[in-house]
Amino acid sequence: MDVIDLDVLRPQKRILKLNGKEIDISFIPCAITWDVDQLVNEINGIIVNEKAAVLEGGECTKKVFDLSIKLCSLFCEHKYSDMNEKWFRDEVDPVQIKVFVDAIKDALNNSYKGIGVGSKN
Repeated sequence: MDVIDLDVLRPQKRILKLNGKEIDISFIPCAITWDVDQLVNEINGIIVNEKAAVLEGGECTKKVFDLSIKLCSLFCEHKYSDMNEKWFRDEVDPVQIKVFVDAIKDALNNSYKGIGVGSKN
């Protein structure tokens, strides 16, 4: 019998602890990969374009923050249904959001490297 162990292809587990919940941020499940990619690209596009267009009242920053909350909740909701956008707004601070988004970006880039596809991120 020949056994192909695909478990060895999983990245080393990285756990993010947030308000008592443990979230595995070592990989992005297939079910949300493309939605995560879309949000990350949208966030990066705003950050890049912010340098070219100055918007009054921190409009770019607010848009990036709103998309970042959406990204974090998308990442969590498939396992923790209570961790929706409202939960993130009520329970998490901006620094935690930034660190979480960076971890998601790293996981996305690592998954693309693993399949040999270039990322726009």
